[in-house]
Amino acid sequence: MGFLGLLFALAAIAWGILLAHRVSLQMLALATLILGTLFGPPFFAIQGPILFSIDRFCWFAMLGLFVARVFADRTRPVEPNRMDWLVLAFVGWLLISSMMGEAPEAGTEPLARWIFYAFLPLGMYIVARFSRLSRWELNVIQISFIALGLYLGLTALAEKAELKSLVFPSFISDPKNAEFLGRGRGPLLNPTGNGFLLSIAMTAMLLAFQQRQRVAKIGCGFAMLAAAGGVYATLTRSVWIAAAAAISLSQINQIPRGIRIWAFASALVFATVIGLVFGDQILNLKRDKNLSASAAADSIELRPMLAIIAWEMFKDRPITGAGFGHYFAYNQEYAQAPQWEMPLRKAIPYHQHNVLLSYLVDTGLIGAGMFTLLALSWGLKGWQIARSSSACREAQNIGLLMVATISSYLINGMFQDVSIIPMLNMYLFYFAGLTVAVDTVDGHLPQQILSRRRPAPVIGKPAASR
Repeated sequence: MGFLGLLFALAAIAWGILLAHRVSLQMLALATLILGTLFGPPFFAIQGPILFSIDRFCWFAMLGLFVARVFADRTRPVEPNRMDWLVLAFVGWLLISSMMGEAPEAGTEPLARWIFYAFLPLGMYIVARFSRLSRWELNVIQISFIALGLYLGLTALAEKAELKSLVFPSFISDPKNAEFLGRGRGPLLNPTGNGFLLSIAMTAMLLAFQQRQRVAKIGCGFAMLAAAGGVYATLTRSVWIAAAAAISLSQINQIPRGIRIWAFASALVFATVIGLVFGDQILNLKRDKNLSASAAADSIELRPMLAIIAWEMFKDRPITGAGFGHYFAYNQEYAQAPQWEMPLRKAIPYHQHNVLLSYLVDTGLIGAGMFTLLALSWGLKGWQIARSSSACREAQNIGLLMVATISSYLINGMFQDVSIIPMLNMYLFYFAGLTVAVDTVDGHLPQQILSRRRPAPVIGKPAASR
């Protein structure tokens, strides 16, 4: 495996030198995400001080090429705005927090968690935010997510039907990876992560269906059916809610203002009826192949216990938290709190089931506050771009995809810590970088970057500030 990795590295260097002056950094960032999704560490990895996989080689190549172009192209200086500094401050605080307190005896090292779930996403944000961007590249991004969603949807359906010969890569259906087996977990081996990507893809499909010609509409319609089947095949309640919310938010602009309140009320009534009629079946849904329906229902009982442990830990360290990645170093002592008449010790082996509580416990009000501010700001910028009459259609679509991304991330994050699911933070920061980049030019983008050496247009004020 080491020799194979060496050959891959030499080939990558040779092709990198050849394509260094031609490749689009935005396309390289997109390729890094897709390769990381399809061919991540379960497919190929080189074990060392840090686990290296294909996507991580691509990440280093992407960032190295970005740095080289920044120094070579003096006509386009990198000028961070307040949002960029806030992102940097958040990731910097996570690094400082990871060095605080006792490290857990088992599990992921805090520094390794910071590298994979904060530092790598930061690099993705920087490249998406500061690299040259055109309408053509935004179109390619949307089409790529449609293709990715079609693949993920069909693969999830094949998983659910146990058609192993149709599942690629084969590690997805490998029984050695027993967790979530029997559900549409996809190449990320996690049904929530798979559903998160499908929510974004379904939004891209619906936008393309509305904006393309008749033949393309047929293809987009088929892709939406496949992606919707994949969402169901995850058998994850939060994924169902998040997918519905992402699609609904992308269509609010299409609904007349006077009807929106009635549409919202109707959706609420419909959801209430579904909950009353099918509530027991949904709560006792048998999901994992090796997990009974009663065991699945018991997992719901863990959530209040985890919330109690989080509350007790927060009371002792409200400002700075226990330390990023240090949760398992302290949760056992708080699971013995005598004032709660609940078997809190049952929750000891589990991560927090809420992303905000996870940040609050680990990084305190400082970290959780910055993350909340970032999430709200990214969602608001995406919404403003989508509603901007001066922005091009491709920019508006990216705004709506950002809204779908942040809504799906937060809704799924209400039920589990999505920040530790592989690749999810990479996608979140990627779309955030694209959104801020589009916002800085008020949604006005060239059709195509004709020359990589041509000076960029003058950057105007953000659309949100006008």
